[in-house]
Amino acid sequence: MRRLALSTMGLLAMAIATVGPASAQQSKGTVYYLVPTLLDEFQTGSVDALQAFLGQVGYDMQTLNADNKTDLQQSQMNDVIALSPDAVILAAVDFNALKPSIENARAAGIPVVEFDRQITSTPSDFTSVAGTIEIGHLAAGEAQALLKEKHGSVKGKILQVLGDPGDPYTLDIQKGFEEKMAEFQDVTIISKPA
Repeated sequence: MRRLALSTMGLLAMAIATVGPASAQQSKGTVYYLVPTLLDEFQTGSVDALQAFLGQVGYDMQTLNADNKTDLQQSQMNDVIALSPDAVILAAVDFNALKPSIENARAAGIPVVEFDRQITSTPSDFTSVAGTIEIGHLAAGEAQALLKEKHGSVKGKILQVLGDPGDPYTLDIQKGFEEKMAEFQDVTIISKPA
């Protein structure tokens, strides 16, 4: 998982380098990273990795933590737009609520990179998210192995605890999981939001 996160950070840094000023050596700029929370290891690791990669290509990075509050992140995004940064990296608290802010930033000529949480309701300049359907496929493979070990065949009940039922990340993981489990008619999947 760490290798995937670092690879993603590298791609993200290259994307920002291409949408920012023509030469990072001539013009050092600022990129804002709007993070939903700093309460989990992935988000704190993302801050460190992005800071390192962006520093290598000549950019300063400012991180704004929304503490999982949509209204705070909307306000932060509006404040950042007024500062005219070279780019914004957005890991949205609520993928739908930030649509107007993304559109305003792009209209102001500020590239927006969606990170970790894909927003499908409006275009961005670059999107970097995990292969969520593939994550669902992997989880299904593990569930199949566990059921087979326990029952001798792939049968039984699975409790699937999901994140936000309106989040595309969650929905894609569920989709991948259910795709790989569909052929097993003796499996009952009970899905519950976290």
